[in-house]
Amino acid sequence: MNRRKLISLDVESALSLMQEIYNDIVEQKNTASLITKKMLSFMKDAEDMSTIGPVIKDQQKILNDCTEKKITLVKLQGILLKQAGASNGKEAFSKMTLSEEDRKLLEKLVDDQDNDESTGGVKYKS
Repeated sequence: MNRRKLISLDVESALSLMQEIYNDIVEQKNTASLITKKMLSFMKDAEDMSTIGPVIKDQQKILNDCTEKKITLVKLQGILLKQAGASNGKEAFSKMTLSEEDRKLLEKLVDDQDNDESTGGVKYKS
């Protein structure tokens, strides 16, 4: 059973959500790097590569995904900051909106975090 929470897009909730996503991305990246280094340390000869290779490949995919997530997060932050700057005032943050495409990017980031079980199984609804 998946519970959903509404995300209000005020400055505090947006920054808090983006910080949580960023922290999870960094943790995933660090874990993948650590696993890759461990696997490489176990490799003694070329035959070991057939066993270790798939694990290293999976970890490289995680590292690439982390980079993509960071790029997406920065893009969303830029959009929100641009909107706030165009309105010249703190009240601008209370009126932030995302295009349908940008909302989907944010949903994908949040869903990726849910799939990683980093939120304790709680689903978010944007």
